[in-house]
Amino acid sequence: MTLTQAINPASAATGNKASAAAADSRYTGVIDIGSGSARAVVMQVNPGGGIEIVAQQRVNLNLMSHVDKNGILDSRGVASTVDALEDFALVARGYGIRAIHAVATAALRESGNAAAITDAARNRFGIPLRIIDGKDEAAYCFIGAIHGLRVSDGLLADIGGGSTEIVRFADRALQASASLPLGSLRIANRFRLTDRPTPGNVQAAYRHVRAVLAQAGAPTRSEGGVLVGSGGSVRLLSRLARGREFYPIIKVHGYQISADALTGLAESLAGRSCRERAAIPEMNPERSHSIVGGAVVAHALAQHAAADGILVSGQGLREGLARHPDELPAQGKIRLPSLNSVRQASLIDLTQRFAPRFARRGERRAALAGRIAAAAWQGRHNHLAGALQCAAWLVDIGNAVDFYNRLNRTASIIVRTDLPGFTHRESAQIAAILLAAETGQLPKRFTRSRLLTGQDGKLIGQAAVALTLADELDNRLPPECSASVVQIGRQSGKLAIATPAWSPVAAPDIEKRWETAFGEDIQIVRGEL
Repeated sequence: MTLTQAINPASAATGNKASAAAADSRYTGVIDIGSGSARAVVMQVNPGGGIEIVAQQRVNLNLMSHVDKNGILDSRGVASTVDALEDFALVARGYGIRAIHAVATAALRESGNAAAITDAARNRFGIPLRIIDGKDEAAYCFIGAIHGLRVSDGLLADIGGGSTEIVRFADRALQASASLPLGSLRIANRFRLTDRPTPGNVQAAYRHVRAVLAQAGAPTRSEGGVLVGSGGSVRLLSRLARGREFYPIIKVHGYQISADALTGLAESLAGRSCRERAAIPEMNPERSHSIVGGAVVAHALAQHAAADGILVSGQGLREGLARHPDELPAQGKIRLPSLNSVRQASLIDLTQRFAPRFARRGERRAALAGRIAAAAWQGRHNHLAGALQCAAWLVDIGNAVDFYNRLNRTASIIVRTDLPGFTHRESAQIAAILLAAETGQLPKRFTRSRLLTGQDGKLIGQAAVALTLADELDNRLPPECSASVVQIGRQSGKLAIATPAWSPVAAPDIEKRWETAFGEDIQIVRGEL
């Protein structure tokens, strides 16, 4: 292959058609025409259900502001939506995607001239734009929002610009849903919450939201259930809340907004002008006019559900459509994969994404780490033992960035990347173990975070040494050997390890580190115990 061919694959022997076909088979194109904004997302859905965003384009349409009292979308709203669709089609086709899955929600659902947009989408750009009803919107939101969260039972509230979809689910299966006219933009416009609203207008908005919830018979949270929130307003509220505390996890997916934080945010945002809101760190200026409406809906929902906060999902309709692009079943429940299968698949997906060559070694290292933890902690501290095994499994993904700082790099990826099936506390524990194994210290965002308790500090230090030991053992085993060839147990009150691959100079400081962390000796020999 020539240099020209290397930097311009289209000129290679495979040609444009083969390249386009390869891209089309890897990526999924999703378009969502919402009431507030429209998005096109090119994503890859991994075998385990995890999603990687490849490209994204967003246009702020505010369609709810362009629908008149007769339910007609004005010419400006039609034109801006068609322009957005043209650009979205170009982005999708730029990645070789031929099949684009496109839906529109509340604003076009309620518009009497939506055909002007759907016809243009189909005839001009080849996009089969579907206007979905509230039931289907709720189903797609459920599939997208709940898949990667460690929850089984509860309520999901997807707060959009024009409507809020509420889903009751149990055992990770959709039980019932409702679509209510409680979107952030709709409420902000109706009650004049866009720019320093009066206290009377804010209270009127609260009364209206509560009345709609009560009249619709919106369910309250069941005992032990969780209130999950999704949609742009909820994601923004989570970023604002997270900015007020020491917090180690960068991703919003899985963040818990406490009831107190939600109350404070709703009051603080309502007391500011649109310009003042736009200047807040972490604020999306394009949402500064509608966020008070979203905060009122979210706060009133949490109160109605008697919830102690909102568990945030960073995913929703678009991810649900990507995971289930076909028509939804007319009858029968929609059930998501079990949490165990999601967790297992997420570890495999992440390893395959960054370090496919080392996937088997990661699994073997995790098995060694689990057995070391079981012997050292003698069946206690199972939550940290699980985090240790995950850290051991994922160590090699840092190799893809920087081998000499691989533990730090792996930790950085963990706190930024969605790890489906894992809570933020679990992600923080995994990252903390990796960082402690590399530097012996943790940044303030970990040590002062509510995600880690006082007891966690000592245990994380011990887990870090156990991770180092598992890595040293694994490094010396031939590829064909399984973890079972290493004998791990306790003898005379200390950890005893016999491995077929060890030397007198292997891991020279591990015995001292082990004694410091655990307060006991360790014996590592070559051969059988």
